[in-house]
Amino acid sequence: MLDHDVVIVGGGLAGCQAALEIVRTDPQLNIALVAKTHPIRSHSVAAQGGIAATLKNVDDQDDWKAHAFDTVKGSDYLADQDAVEILTKEAPDVVIDLEHLGVLFSRLPDGRIAQRAFGGHSHNRTCYAADKTGHAILHELYCNLLRCGVTIYEEWYVMRLILEDNRAKGIVMYRIQDGTLEVVRAKAVMFATGATVGSLTPPPMTLLLQGMV
Repeated sequence: MLDHDVVIVGGGLAGCQAALEIVRTDPQLNIALVAKTHPIRSHSVAAQGGIAATLKNVDDQDDWKAHAFDTVKGSDYLADQDAVEILTKEAPDVVIDLEHLGVLFSRLPDGRIAQRAFGGHSHNRTCYAADKTGHAILHELYCNLLRCGVTIYEEWYVMRLILEDNRAKGIVMYRIQDGTLEVVRAKAVMFATGATVGSLTPPPMTLLLQGMV
């Protein structure tokens, strides 16, 4: 039986970002990430277009309110507008943080992060790394997780969530290579198993099944 403080299911951008933020909050926590592929082969690599943020490097008329309106309009007004406000206000800081983590964004001639138009946007606010934005971000997040000592279980399937008194206590997982089954105990289990295609939208959407304070 394996023991971790937090187990995150999903090796894409959401899972890797969640793991990194938890490590930043408390470096003493024992964090594990479970991925059904090698993390750099997760579906997040299909996000080629870029990541939207109102850095104003190309269009100084852009602001978070315009970004928020474009996001809500693009959702046919179904998006949670409080969540959209948080997303669009924090997006520039997320992009700068990714740059500091080592993400090789494409650049303007003066060295600033390049931005371009993208579908549904009223301003040129999409930051990008050529046509491999998802791969560029995922690669650096993965490298930072290794640097921080996060345990990564690659090519494992999660078979079952372990519940006791309606609380998540761990998972049962299956190693694809040889069929090994492992029980993992954890104080918190987080699912970050969605897929993103096209343009990225920070911060990652995750589901925390049992909180840790």
